[in-house]
Amino acid sequence: MAIVEFSNRIDGLEPHQRSREHFIADMDLEDERLWVPYSEGVWFQPCHFNVTSGGFSVIAKALPGAIIGTHYHVGTVQAYTLQGNWRYLEHDWTATPGTFVFEPAGGQHTLVIPEDSPGPMVTLFVVTGAQIYMDNAAEGRFGSYEDGFTMLEMSRKHYREVGLDPTLLDARIR
Repeated sequence: MAIVEFSNRIDGLEPHQRSREHFIADMDLEDERLWVPYSEGVWFQPCHFNVTSGGFSVIAKALPGAIIGTHYHVGTVQAYTLQGNWRYLEHDWTATPGTFVFEPAGGQHTLVIPEDSPGPMVTLFVVTGAQIYMDNAAEGRFGSYEDGFTMLEMSRKHYREVGLDPTLLDARIR
């Protein structure tokens, strides 16, 4: 789950190792080893870690009934739903396969996968900055944060645990 204590982070690469060129991330949604555990019933596959803005791009997968706690984004978010359904408790719409969602910065919401979703939700999220989790949403109290650096750290740890080479993630750092 998200980091609860702020610290300065680096991507772990020397400047000469850091590329600013284009890259292609071939995703394999069938390989279970590539799904990084995020929270109960939620996983992600990393597409991109933005070490300039702290943003990140992931394909998220979540089981029906899963919840991603109340949070807000310091930058914009774009989402494209590939499978299943999801929604925000604070809104009256439901994203289904083919739905594109644009979120302006600063909106607070709680992501849920309805129990009646036809299977897991699979969605591409492009997050342009950190997301801040609330400890007490009603009072606006900070709980934790997630950004491109913490997602990279979480991904590297998972890759090591499942026997994958964590340096495979380096090509996704920009």
